[in-house]
Amino acid sequence: MNKLSMAIAGISFLFAGTLFAENAETKENEFSMGVQLRPRAEYRNGVLFPRSTGQTPAGFINNRARLMMDYKRDRLSIGLAAQHVGVWGQDAQIEKDGRMMINEAWANLDLGSGLFMKFGRQSLVYDDERILGSLDWNVSGRFHDALKLGYENTQNKLHVILAFNQNDERRIDGTYYSMTDAQPYKSMQTVWYQHLCPADFRISFIFMNLGQETGTQENADTKFMQTFGTNLNYLQKDWQLNGTFIIRREKKLKVERRLRPLCGRLTELTGLTPNGVYWQV
Repeated sequence: MNKLSMAIAGISFLFAGTLFAENAETKENEFSMGVQLRPRAEYRNGVLFPRSTGQTPAGFINNRARLMMDYKRDRLSIGLAAQHVGVWGQDAQIEKDGRMMINEAWANLDLGSGLFMKFGRQSLVYDDERILGSLDWNVSGRFHDALKLGYENTQNKLHVILAFNQNDERRIDGTYYSMTDAQPYKSMQTVWYQHLCPADFRISFIFMNLGQETGTQENADTKFMQTFGTNLNYLQKDWQLNGTFIIRREKKLKVERRLRPLCGRLTELTGLTPNGVYWQV
């Protein structure tokens, strides 16, 4: 073999080695990107509550533009999603103050033996989403700033979720939290367990302790509401059977409840707390 052939063979070996290293690195480092564009036209003629005499229907087109990025390496995965939500025509043609926001920004660490830790801004989706859900039908969706600790195997899942919210970085003056234009709770502790039984039967239990701020900046007072629930799910090829049972225990909160007018009146008369999306966090 002459020198030219040896040189060509050496270059080919080097090129093949570089490709192998790149392929190995590609498998070790995975990056994916997704885009979601979701316009929705609505015609409202008595939505949420009956239209009063003299009121006219409303119509608009809202839109969600979301950019999603995910990165995976060994036992680490990272998710980031930014979105712009609004109504067509809401912004001026020359707009300097955009309304982009971070919808998701989390990191998930695989600790081995079925243990994991996920922290940051994330969606919390459990069971039928009556208590914790992504609210994806809403143009904005729902997120939480929380720490999730979990254990999972083939038949069992156990998650512990912890959250503590503040409006700003304070130096002093306590931990008063204003829920106006912010998260609807000051603190949250949640435990969720699911067991996968034979014959496609699933049963799960959830306990949530929700702290909501009352009082004032000078005299803050946190009231707590406990939620206990179970979810049953039986799956078959052509049909499924679901059941949910929820109990709530709370002290009277001195905060504005964002309920429909009729449900708010019903709460005043009976003292009952409605379930569903009105108290969903």
